[in-house]
Amino acid sequence: MMKYPTTRVYILIGVMAVWAAAIGTRLYFLHVVHSADYRQRAERQQQRTFEVTPPRGIIYDRNKNELAVSVKVDSVFAVPDEIDDPVRAAGILSTRLGIPRDELSQKLQMQRSFVWIKRKVSATESAALARTKLPGIYFQKEHHRFYPKREMAAHVLGYVNIDEEGMGGLEYRYNRSVRGETGRAVILTDARGRSFNSLEQPPAPGANLVTTIDENIQYILEKEVMAAAVKTRPKGISVIAMSPSTGEILGMANYPTFNPNEYARYSSQTWSNRAVSQTYEPGSTFKIVTVTSAIEEGVATPTDVIDCQMGSIVVFGRTIHDHKPFGLLTVKQIMEKSSDVGAIKLGLRLGDERFASYIDRMGFGKPTNIDLPGEERGLTKPASHWTKSSIGSIAMGQEIGVTPLQIIRMVSIVASGGILYEPYIVKRVEHPQNGILSETIPHGERVISADTAAKLQDMLEVVVTHGTATAGKLDGYTAAGKTGTAQKIDETGHYSKTKFVASFTGFAPASNPVVAIIVVIDEPVGQHMGGEVAAPLFKKVAEPILRYMSVPPDVPTYAPQYTMKEALPVKSRSFVKRATYSPSREGETASEASGGGRFRTLWAKQPVSARVIDRVYGSESSDFGDVTIPDFHGKSLRQVTEECLKAGLRLQSTGSGAAIEQIPPPGTSVRAGARVQVRFSTRMSQR
Repeated sequence: MMKYPTTRVYILIGVMAVWAAAIGTRLYFLHVVHSADYRQRAERQQQRTFEVTPPRGIIYDRNKNELAVSVKVDSVFAVPDEIDDPVRAAGILSTRLGIPRDELSQKLQMQRSFVWIKRKVSATESAALARTKLPGIYFQKEHHRFYPKREMAAHVLGYVNIDEEGMGGLEYRYNRSVRGETGRAVILTDARGRSFNSLEQPPAPGANLVTTIDENIQYILEKEVMAAAVKTRPKGISVIAMSPSTGEILGMANYPTFNPNEYARYSSQTWSNRAVSQTYEPGSTFKIVTVTSAIEEGVATPTDVIDCQMGSIVVFGRTIHDHKPFGLLTVKQIMEKSSDVGAIKLGLRLGDERFASYIDRMGFGKPTNIDLPGEERGLTKPASHWTKSSIGSIAMGQEIGVTPLQIIRMVSIVASGGILYEPYIVKRVEHPQNGILSETIPHGERVISADTAAKLQDMLEVVVTHGTATAGKLDGYTAAGKTGTAQKIDETGHYSKTKFVASFTGFAPASNPVVAIIVVIDEPVGQHMGGEVAAPLFKKVAEPILRYMSVPPDVPTYAPQYTMKEALPVKSRSFVKRATYSPSREGETASEASGGGRFRTLWAKQPVSARVIDRVYGSESSDFGDVTIPDFHGKSLRQVTEECLKAGLRLQSTGSGAAIEQIPPPGTSVRAGARVQVRFSTRMSQR
C-alpha cells in the first residue's frame, strides 16, 4: 500500500525552498544589485595608488649651463602585513636611514598595506638598505630636484619641497610651467595583503627655463661677496649685475646664502632674496634722482654754483649738516663731493610736486615686476602727505624706502641714455616637445632726455675719478657711479650712530656702459662709509666681469713706478692688471719705446720727455691673442671657473662633481674669449 508524505516532510521541503530562495536572493543582490560596489571594495583591498612626481624642467643660465635639474632617486615604502618582526625591522631601518626606532616601529605595526618609510633617500642609504633584503620593504623611483652648483644663484633659483613643489625663487614663480604632470604608481596586493605587482603611469616632464643669468658672472659676484662678508662682518650683502640697455639680470648674489639641496638646514630668513625684498633708506645714491630731476626740469645745470653755507642748512626748523663744511660748489661738485646741503637746495628749487613726479617716473614706490617672488615695492608717500621738511630729507636719500633692484634700475636709466628698462630674469620658457612657450622681449620707456642722461654720466664719472668713490676706480676701464651711507633707524625711532647701510651703484665703462652694478652692505662692522666698503666691492666685481665679457679697455692701465729690481717678468697671458717688465725696452726713452712690442701704447706715470724707461706701463690691444687650453681633468667647477677667468675663456659646464671631459682638449691653442665646454661627473673616468 502506497504511503503519502507526512506533514513533517512537507515542512522540510518548505524550509529547503525558503533556504534556496534566500540563497538565490543573496546571490542576486551580490552579482546584480551590489556587484559594482563590491567590485570597487575588492579593488581597494587589492591595490594602493600613489602619485609619482614628474621631472621638473631644467633651469639654465643664458648659455645653457644647467643650474637646476631633476634626477631619479629611491623612496622607501613598506607593506606592514609582510613584516613578521616589526621591532627587528625598525631597528635595521633606523640604523640605515637615520630615523628614530620608535617612529618606525609604529609605522610598521599599522594595519595598512602601504606606508612611506622615507622618501628620496641618498644613494648610500639606498645601497645599504638594499643589502639587508628586508621582507616587506620596497623601493619606488621618484624624481628629485638637484642643484649641481650648490649655493650658486640660490636666491634666484629658490628650492622645492618633498613633493617637488616650488617654494621660492624661479621654482615658485614658474612652478606651474616647470613642474610637469604627475604620474601614478599602483601597488597590487593579494588577499593576504602581500604585494605582488606594480603598474606605473609615467609622469610627463615640465618646461625648461632659460635665464638671463651668466654662470661666470654669478660666480664672480658670489666669490667677492663672500670675501667682503669676511672682511666687513655685515648683517647682509646684496650685489646685482644688470645689462642697462635691456634690463637682463646677469647676476644676483646675497649674503648670507644657502644650499637649496639642503634648504631645511637654514633659517627662513636666509632663504629671503635681499636684492628684491630688502627695503632701506638709500642715502646719497638717491642724489642721482635729485640732480637728474633738477637738470631735466631746467632748474639747474651742471655748472650752476650753489652756496652750501659751510655745510649747514635749516629746513623748516630742522638743521641739517654736511659731512664737511662746503662753501660754493657747482652742481657737478655737489655730486662729486656728495653735499647734503647742495642736494637739499636743488630739491627746494624743484618743489614737492615736481620732485615727487620724478621719483614716481624713475620707478620708486612700486614693484619692478621682475619675475621673482617676494619683491617689495619700497616706501614712498605722495607729495600731499609730505611734511614741510620732507623735501629736504628725501633730496638726500632719507624718508624714503627703496630696494637694491629699484636703485640699479634707476642708475641704468642714466647708463642707457634716459630709457627705463624693466629688469627680468627669464629669457625663454621652452618645452621639450612643444618648443618655445614664451619669450621675454626687452621693452624700454624714455623717462629723461638723452642730454640729461649724458650730463649725469659725466658727473657720475667724476665721482669715481675724483670724488667719494675713488676706491671704485677700475684698472683699464672708466666707471661712473655714486656712493651712499645711510644711518639706520634704531629701537628708539631715531637715526643710529652705530648702524649703517653702505652702498654704491654705478656702471662701466662710463663711455659705453655694458653693465650696471649695485652693492648694498647692511651694517658693516668697522668701516661703514659707502666709499670705504661698497665702492671697493664694485671694483672687485666690475673688473673681472668686463674682462670676461671681452670689453675692450677704454683707458690705459697704470701701475706703480717700479725699479728694475722690483720688476716682474713678462706675463705670458693677456689682461694686464699690473705693468709688466719688457727687457727689450730697457734704456729706451718714452718716445723710442712707444708703440712697440706686444702693447698697443705705452704710458708713463709722469711726464718723461728724456726719462729712461725702467718699467713698461700699458694696456694690451683688444686683440688679446692666443690662449692654450688648460687640462681641467679631475678639477672642481670652482677650480675650472677660476682658471677660465684667468685665461680669458668662456666656460660652458654641464653636470656636477669633477671634470671628466672637455672640448677643446688640453693644449689646444684658441683665441682669447673662446668658449670651452667641460662636463662634470661624480664618477671619475679613467684616462
